[in-house]
Amino acid sequence: MTAARTELLSLLRERAARLGDTPLISDETGSTGAQDLVERVDAKTRALRAAGAGPGVLVGTLGGPAAEFVSEVFAILAAGAVAVPLSRRLTPWELARLRERCPLDLLWAPRDSPSALPFPAEDCGARRLTGHRDPARRPPGPGARARRPAFEAAATAQLTSGTTGHPRVALRSAAALLAEVENYRAALALGPDSRLLCPVPLQHAYGFGLCALAAPLAGAHVRCTSPDRPRMLLREIADDGVTLFVGVPPLLRLLARSARSLPRRGRAVGYLSAGMALDAHTAELVATRLTGHVGQVYGTTETGPICVTRPAPWRPDATGPGAPLPGVEVRLSPVPGAPAPDTGPDTGTGAVAATGTGLVTVVSRSAMLGYAERDTVDTAPLRDGFTTGDLARWEEGRLVLTGRLSTCINVAGAKIAPEEIEAVLLAFPEVASCLVSGADDPVLGQRIVATVTPETVDPEKLERFCRERLSPSWVPHVFASVAHLPTTETGKVIRPRTGPPGQPGRPDS
Repeated sequence: MTAARTELLSLLRERAARLGDTPLISDETGSTGAQDLVERVDAKTRALRAAGAGPGVLVGTLGGPAAEFVSEVFAILAAGAVAVPLSRRLTPWELARLRERCPLDLLWAPRDSPSALPFPAEDCGARRLTGHRDPARRPPGPGARARRPAFEAAATAQLTSGTTGHPRVALRSAAALLAEVENYRAALALGPDSRLLCPVPLQHAYGFGLCALAAPLAGAHVRCTSPDRPRMLLREIADDGVTLFVGVPPLLRLLARSARSLPRRGRAVGYLSAGMALDAHTAELVATRLTGHVGQVYGTTETGPICVTRPAPWRPDATGPGAPLPGVEVRLSPVPGAPAPDTGPDTGTGAVAATGTGLVTVVSRSAMLGYAERDTVDTAPLRDGFTTGDLARWEEGRLVLTGRLSTCINVAGAKIAPEEIEAVLLAFPEVASCLVSGADDPVLGQRIVATVTPETVDPEKLERFCRERLSPSWVPHVFASVAHLPTTETGKVIRPRTGPPGQPGRPDS
């Protein structure tokens, strides 16, 4: 076992020794104390080793109930295998598709789950471990499963979101996980007095790094819940001593608009936003309607967190997710077809000083080893740092995101960042969610199409609102209001690869 794996497990045992039965993880199924969590980890580690888990062996785990998921992640680490966090809603069809890209050897799931591998391997309480090979035809003991030497340095295999391209599988080492844990703990001052409310799926990079790893290892209590009932979330925030709400911009807007009265004075809850850029209007809603402090996380599945801003009183002049974390270097690389950003000396914060917009390129201790490609690892995307595809600029040492290269709209040769227009659309009081995309045009190359929800939004009023705030070349050519826009589990609107939403064959998979 590597030193980093040993350190992660030692931190968990130290917390259990100090906290005993103090609740560490809770959800609708109940609460689990620190010592109970360690006992579950030990039992599942034995089951994994008996099933042949070891270095290079891919073990999936469905993201709920929360204590089962977290204990399985740590058990997989203890067995020396590779944890593959998966959605608790995973269907058999999705499992079959997943195995084309990420060939699972073992899978933890509830006993009654329809998603399972062909052969039962071990049972552990309410969970069942299944495998793709008949146990009767393999030698017993640890490491008996087919190993993939290329994956032996990996501790996790995490699926990217796939909102702007096909999902890929990012392999990360235990050392990268440990660096992520340390960054979250220090940046957010996590400790036994912290209480996190997490409606974000635990298998997603944001929920996984912060709520499944960093918070439990800091002794912080995490309550996992559903994002579907905003007023219930507001009651939990008010009554449960929550110090940090783990959210995404669409959910923060929904909470703010669902609040019928201002929360009780006396303490300000921290509202953390990640998954997409936090627009100024949503930040203002959190501050004024929820009287909360606002913080941001910027990161990717491939790199782990890049910037983490601790929640603080909202300031209108505060833009972007902040300065890079310690040990994270961020450079702005030239945008293809555009002038290179003017680069100056290192600022000492991990940022390389520059003026103008560039592509975010990251070198970090928490970065992945590479992408899994069947039984090999593709390391090419890491040469000279990982380029995220995000566009950004520097403002006084703070990183300010301006869009994504892959979503830019080309209007008569001008590159238009849809995210900048979406920030204006979201400031219109009636808009709940939106998507700005490009549609082919024989004269301009592309037209700007703005689609918003709900369907009751008046397109003419919205166009006037935009014309008052955007320069003429940025005003959408087409406005449409619809009842629903497709989203991921975290509430991020899924972008079409080309053309506006609703066209056959356009939406991303």
